[in-house]
Amino acid sequence: MQTPWRTLLALPLAAAIALGAAANNPPAVSHYDHIFLIIEENHGYNQIFGNTAAPNLNSLAQTYGLATKYYSVTDPSAPNYVAMLGGNYFGIADDNAYYTHTVDQPSLMSQLDDANLTWRGYFQGMPYAGYKGICYPGRCMGVPDFDSLYSAKHNGIPYFQSIQTSPSELNKMNPIDQLAVDLANDNVPNFGYIVPDQCHDMHGSPPWCLDSGKPLTPQDQYLVAAADQFAAKQVDLITQAAFWSQGNNAIVITFDEGNGTLGCCDANPGTGQVFTVVITSHGPRALQDPTPYNHYSLLQTFQQAFGLGCLQYTCDTANVTPMAALFASTTPKEATR
Repeated sequence: MQTPWRTLLALPLAAAIALGAAANNPPAVSHYDHIFLIIEENHGYNQIFGNTAAPNLNSLAQTYGLATKYYSVTDPSAPNYVAMLGGNYFGIADDNAYYTHTVDQPSLMSQLDDANLTWRGYFQGMPYAGYKGICYPGRCMGVPDFDSLYSAKHNGIPYFQSIQTSPSELNKMNPIDQLAVDLANDNVPNFGYIVPDQCHDMHGSPPWCLDSGKPLTPQDQYLVAAADQFAAKQVDLITQAAFWSQGNNAIVITFDEGNGTLGCCDANPGTGQVFTVVITSHGPRALQDPTPYNHYSLLQTFQQAFGLGCLQYTCDTANVTPMAALFASTTPKEATR
């Protein structure tokens, strides 16, 4: 390591939003210039916190900020990825091909576009920019069926109709190597969406690597260690880039879902507590935040940090709270929007 740290709204939802707007004034989030989101897979909070196979994630949590009561919202993977970008999982209940679950609603991407802000996705295992397939390499959801490295069920972006129908929007999804190029050229998006392949996100993907196993078994610890190292590499790339020390910038590392039925914030029961770290250029250090959060809270935080409006459950300020403490700024640019 080289870093110093070693569908339309249902009536109940509409009513909740109206009540929240009238009844609660959540803490404001500092303005941010750039935020990167890294998403890992299928591990609960206690499977990562203190795990010796994940020294980098735990070091980042000790150095920066850790949300100690952050929850996923549903099961399985795909709807959680959609919820992080749309403020709702829109009734999706499986990992089937994204085009069978097209969401004709606004998203964080369309909000950023409307505000003349930039976004870009970076996907390990994606063969080329704008790839519309549901997996690569190999064959999935077919005969014979086997796991891939890149999987669209771990990419919430193409589920939204505004992405599916626009080649220019699809081309904002890139192979992971583009991240280093963009950082070196100071072509840094306001929002960067980083997804490891299934061998580096703790999911597992035979025949390319081991499959997932029971927690703390050698099989699972191997996957945890590989993901930990991959995430640390991306954090190094970002925090060592020229832009990082200029203004307010952040990296969030979270997991799609945990295990169990714990939840909060308009998703209770959820699908368990997950490990979520917030790394900031000029924000809190050694902070453990016990406020209940989930994927809706995360999106709400991004929206406020970029001065955007709300979507779906992120509008319910009575029940969904932004992660303001973890994104607090210590710079003169801490003015909020």
